[in-house]
Amino acid sequence: MEAEQPGTSSGSSVSVNIDNDLADEDFLLNDEAAEIARLQLPEENQQPQEKLDPQEEDERIAKIDFRCSACDMHELVHYFGRQPPFALGIKYREDTFVMRDPFQPPPSRWQSKPEFYVAMGANCSSCSKVVCKDAACSFYYTRTVCLPCGKAELKDWPVEAQARLRKQIAALDGDKDK
Repeated sequence: MEAEQPGTSSGSSVSVNIDNDLADEDFLLNDEAAEIARLQLPEENQQPQEKLDPQEEDERIAKIDFRCSACDMHELVHYFGRQPPFALGIKYREDTFVMRDPFQPPPSRWQSKPEFYVAMGANCSSCSKVVCKDAACSFYYTRTVCLPCGKAELKDWPVEAQARLRKQIAALDGDKDK
């Protein structure tokens, strides 16, 4: 291969032969793992990868399994408890399954800005089954109860709560008739 030597004018060209010191045998790999190990940096020269704080690891990824015992709705949620860290200023009266709004872009990590969220459900306060917030599955009056427990405990509740639950059950029965 010929190349123009630096510092020469374009009118006169000097050719230099560049010899390739590598032979074809150098490109043949017999043991791929040994070749990879040979090419890697020694451990003391490698920079250790920073381990992230568990809270910062991937908080945007939902990891808590939520499955309604009444309608069998299944979803992964971000938080279970009373005070979701991404919904600033919100505190529930009972432990609740909460999901970040999947249709909103995530806020910047360094901004403490409230996010939109969806309260998916809670445990029934009587039988402890997981129920969603759908009217066909649960009823809320100071605490969440599944509809079967709500019907069983109806007589023990205040009159206004009884009226609301009866209205909800009548609306569900009316929907089933159609």
